[in-house]
Amino acid sequence: MVTNRKRRYFNELAPCWDELPSPPDAAAKVRRFVQQAVAPGARRVLDVGGGTGILLPALLERCDAAAQLVELDLAESMLAESARKFSDRRVLRLCADARNLPLRGGSFDLILCFGVLPHLGEAAEALRRFLPLLRVGGVLAVGHLMGSRELNAFHASLDDPVAGDTLLPAAALAETLRGLGADGIVAEEYADWYFVRAERQTP
Repeated sequence: MVTNRKRRYFNELAPCWDELPSPPDAAAKVRRFVQQAVAPGARRVLDVGGGTGILLPALLERCDAAAQLVELDLAESMLAESARKFSDRRVLRLCADARNLPLRGGSFDLILCFGVLPHLGEAAEALRRFLPLLRVGGVLAVGHLMGSRELNAFHASLDDPVAGDTLLPAAALAETLRGLGADGIVAEEYADWYFVRAERQTP
């Protein structure tokens, strides 16, 4: 199964994930993503594809002491690396497939998908699963360190289980979210930046 191949792939990469090449301004872009995505007062946050904890430093700084951050990842070794680096009591870790989530509807203020959406299959199906997990007025944010054209070309150049994983242009993703009933949509895309933010409006 594709899911098992991807789990093995990311488990094998976990120990060296943080040393893989990334843009020189990656840390600044991560902080920018969190600042744009996380509204003051967000308490229940789901970080889909949290990996080794790339968002955690900025999230822990932005969220208050009562927040609960659920780091979700398919690969247990990614979560183990995250736990090794971050022991904050606000962080919970859940190893599960994002396509079959054992989570209650309406239980999150914010869902973050940073660098992960292309790996979850057809975008509309993934978003259709995520939106009901938000409370009404809750926010879903999708981000990447590069635009869809650049990311898709990069994935296509790889000889591994993510080679066929593609990202919709931000404008198309925004339209998909609008079709699913989301509102308050913001979409930004450049060669070196991708950001889409939307709010759940229907109960």
